[in-house]
Amino acid sequence: GTGAALLPRAAHALPERALAFPRDHGSHPGLRTEWWYITGHARAEGRLWGFQVTFFRSRVDGTQGLQSQFAAKQLVFAHAALADVQGQRLHHDQRIARAGFGVADAAEGDTAVHLRDWHLVRTALEGAPGGSRYTTQVQGGDFALDLRFESTQPVLLQGRQGLSRKGPDAAQASYYYSQPQLAVAGTITQAGRRRAVEPGSGRAWMDHEWSEALMHPEA
Repeated sequence: GTGAALLPRAAHALPERALAFPRDHGSHPGLRTEWWYITGHARAEGRLWGFQVTFFRSRVDGTQGLQSQFAAKQLVFAHAALADVQGQRLHHDQRIARAGFGVADAAEGDTAVHLRDWHLVRTALEGAPGGSRYTTQVQGGDFALDLRFESTQPVLLQGRQGLSRKGPDAAQASYYYSQPQLAVAGTITQAGRRRAVEPGSGRAWMDHEWSEALMHPEA
């Protein structure tokens, strides 16, 4: 009946598989939802700052069969925040755009997500096999982040070698790995004042997760 068409289509269980890098650092547009999330803290000019940068990719099911280049088949959106611990203030901003036309994109071969003038890019860390260096630039309404993160330990696979169950159904799972204990460098800008991160003062954590269905349809 017509009501059946409104129900979410059945999600198939994700197969267990070995994650392969650097490919799996990149995006997986065949699955519905994906995000790269970095959160951390650092000192700059003697003050403690917390920060968070998240890039999301979302596949739009209803447009996948359309031929037009203008069809919004993938959306990219991002959220960033800066916590001024001493000043007890939280600054945040966000962006959203359809993928394509040079405006937004999430590359498949490695982490390289951009949304207008915001970006998160991974490159190999020289002298450290399998190591990662992430760079991110975010320009918010009243703050900016220009940060670099370097891995200090191997990738951490969540769940069963990277397949993380999220609910009672086998379909409620994600591919999921983390990069903990990232070293932080770069600059934090707030109220027009640019502050350099003090060497050795920062630590960050990166999560990358992608899935077809995290939640049960009735949840």
